[in-house]
Amino acid sequence: MTTGDRDDHVHEELAAALAAVAEHARLTARLERARAAETEAAAASSQARGRLAEETADVEALESFSPTRVWAALRGSRDADLDREQAEKQAAEYAVARADAVLQAARDEVRRAETGLAALGDVAGRRDRALQAKEDSLVGAGGPVAAELTRIAGELGTADAEAAEVAEAAAAGEIAATCLARADELLGKAGDWASYDTFLGGGMFTDAMKYDRMDQAQRLLHDADLALRRFAHELADVGLQATVQGLSVDGLTQAFDVWFDNIFTDWSVKNRISDAARRTAEAAQAVHDLRVRLDRRQRELADRQAALRAERERLLAG
Repeated sequence: MTTGDRDDHVHEELAAALAAVAEHARLTARLERARAAETEAAAASSQARGRLAEETADVEALESFSPTRVWAALRGSRDADLDREQAEKQAAEYAVARADAVLQAARDEVRRAETGLAALGDVAGRRDRALQAKEDSLVGAGGPVAAELTRIAGELGTADAEAAEVAEAAAAGEIAATCLARADELLGKAGDWASYDTFLGGGMFTDAMKYDRMDQAQRLLHDADLALRRFAHELADVGLQATVQGLSVDGLTQAFDVWFDNIFTDWSVKNRISDAARRTAEAAQAVHDLRVRLDRRQRELADRQAALRAERERLLAG
């Protein structure tokens, strides 16, 4: 195969691949519409069957020995009532048949769209391979287009790498935020019990409840501390400075308060809980602010990646 023939083949394959992508988009939209129609038709069919069940029950009530039949006979209107109910039942049967036909047509349309999409195969992969082949051909030939494609490839690689790092940082931020939220909730409960102990003399029972929650909060704060450290490392990778610090609750206060329960140690425990809750809230706010910045960076990178890919595809398809 000559160089010219090979270039023609590459160009034809790219054109076919782009056409397959367009067809895939058309069939995907068609499938979405078909599935929506199927859902609507299924609901209509169910409603029609419910109506038929009601009409069937009305007819059976007039045809059998029932209070309805007795009442109709006493009024002298049984035959007229039965004729009316039978007509309404037949109308309901027709409505069911029509609804079922519409539902079947919708299901057929869904299957056709699904079959069409399956027949197209991996259109995205085909397009990527065709674009890569065209890019290799153009870069190999040299010239202004080759230089532009090389520039785009470099910028896109940088944007892709940064997007991956930002995504990792965002995931770490979500874990840290979850740990802090759980710890904040438990610290609030522990603080309530500490207040009860201080002002109302809760005794050993409230001690047990308070420290159970404090122990749980301590474990969650430990998890949050580790999550925040990981978050800080991930932020450093994307050039953002972490403003959160490790958190801990002094466990020695627990034993002191249990064995020497008085207003001074209760105040000490309550103050420690309040301090931990305050620091947890501050850390949570800092994490929230950083996650907002990461989200903004993710959107900016996504826009940049999309623009570079569109520019690359325009050059290759031109």
